[in-house]
Order: sequence, then structure tokens, then C-alpha cells
Amino acid sequence: MATPTPSPTPPKPPAVLSTAVDDDQRVRREAQNRIDGAERLVQGIDRTKLAEQQEQNVQTIESFLNKAKEALAMRDLQRAYTLADKAFVLADELSRTLSPR
Repeated sequence: MATPTPSPTPPKPPAVLSTAVDDDQRVRREAQNRIDGAERLVQGIDRTKLAEQQEQNVQTIESFLNKAKEALAMRDLQRAYTLADKAFVLADELSRTLSPR
């Protein structure tokens, strides 16, 4: 008697797309990372040595950070990320102009 051939294993179901909760958590985490990064960059700046325009840039960064934190608290995650990203980009650009080459 011939041994029956095993039936092929069924294909794995496709990976489930991330849920809205997963997306929210990811955006929240990315926004917080941007906030933290911008704050670290600003803390590393010696504000006593800034020109007037550079000081205004720091104030703009701080405004973006405050608004980003408010948006996070209100669970407006996309707005929080956008503001945090703007703060981070400005802080990064400012810190690069101040660091010795």
C-alpha cells in the first residue's frame, strides 16, 4: 500500500496591515523623538553668544516645541509630529551653523 502524500501546508495569511492604534503609537513615538532631539540640540546652544536672528530662531524652535507638546496632549498626533519636525530641523540647522567646522 502506498503511503499518502502529505497535503501541502496552506500558505500563510498575508501580514495584517498595521492598525490605526499602531499607527498612532508610531506617530506619537516619532513626534516625541523629534521633540527630545530638538530639546537636546537647543540645550547644547550657548545662547549668550547668539546674534539677534539666531536668538529669534531659538525662540521659534521653543514655540514649535511648546505647540507640539500641546498637540500631543490633545492627541492631535499629525500636528504634533509636524511641529516637532519643524523644531528639530530648525534646531539642527542652527546647531550646525554654530558648531566649528
